[in-house]
Amino acid sequence: MWNRNNKFLGFICLSICAGILLAGLWPFSFWPENKVRWLRDQNGIHFYGQSIIYSEKEINNSLSLQRSSTPFKSITIEILVQSDSETFPYPPSILSLHDSKTFEALFLQQWQSNLGIQRRILDPNKTWISKNIGLKNVLQKGQKRLISITSDEKETSIFVDGKLARAYPYFSLLSSKHNTMSCDLLLLGNSSDGKQFWIGSLLGLAIYDRALTHEQVLQHFQIWNKKEESFFMNEKDLVALYPFNERSGNRVYDHKGDRHLLIPSRFEVLQKTILAPPWKGFRLNRSFLKDILTNILGFIPLGFFFSAYLWIRKSRSIYQLLFLSVLFAGSTSLAIELLQVYLPTRSSQLIDVITNILGTVIGVILFLKNRKSLGVSRVS
Repeated sequence: MWNRNNKFLGFICLSICAGILLAGLWPFSFWPENKVRWLRDQNGIHFYGQSIIYSEKEINNSLSLQRSSTPFKSITIEILVQSDSETFPYPPSILSLHDSKTFEALFLQQWQSNLGIQRRILDPNKTWISKNIGLKNVLQKGQKRLISITSDEKETSIFVDGKLARAYPYFSLLSSKHNTMSCDLLLLGNSSDGKQFWIGSLLGLAIYDRALTHEQVLQHFQIWNKKEESFFMNEKDLVALYPFNERSGNRVYDHKGDRHLLIPSRFEVLQKTILAPPWKGFRLNRSFLKDILTNILGFIPLGFFFSAYLWIRKSRSIYQLLFLSVLFAGSTSLAIELLQVYLPTRSSQLIDVITNILGTVIGVILFLKNRKSLGVSRVS
């Protein structure tokens, strides 16, 4: 039957290939909706899927935390937040500050109900150093929290609802080289590569060029609760203030200056990587392992049936059969990954090509091991 129906076998190969292309490019969203909306009953903005908000223009001059009046450089971030989920296959990014000149960045992330704070710094030896601190059980689903983070060159403290939750002596979020922080890009609700979208509501955000005292943090918590955001306008060293009280429109206005944020109607990825290296997206969790297994299993049928088709059509050595099958499957996988560059909701990764080729090799081996029992013979 195998030998008489080689055309049908070719059709099976094309069908499998079409199914792989469909799965790899689905849902064909080249211009997906940016899933952000204003809250109707209160000040705030809600992230409910693949979404992003980012600063419209460079804000380096205003967020460069270098003051000549004192040798101490510091920062305070106040963010009024409410998470809508505790189950993410990755640590979503609530807020991040980026410096495009040094590539350094500060991330506020959520992992389950925990808050994670990461400072990525480039040391003098051009080696990336990630500093990580955090707080457990502070982002429970449906709970509104005011998270206040103060940091100078000596200490970083995390406050929850005006009370000190944890202090990290000798830990600074500032650059170890200059003891400063600068930023020309502010992102909300996602990372710059679009892979770490967060689900929840932001109800207020303020950034200061100094470390607030414990008393000031408590006072600010009370002010945020009273919804008297105008109080902050007279605060010393206030860099940016976002009370999210617009209720409509495609901009979040900075009530302190002109560092306004844009809400694009379509979801955008600000930093799209072509064929990201395997180590970049590596995550030792169930979701990552599931993706690896899916990529392998998805290409086993293609390797099996395509090698069977080649074996019947023309007399070839085992090595030729393996090479042609890997070449065909690898080209298909590579085409999918390159097309995914233009799909904002998908990511282009080299690990997918590698695991797809591995699945193809397994499929070829399975065919060669079972070709006699299947009654497949070479063409004469």
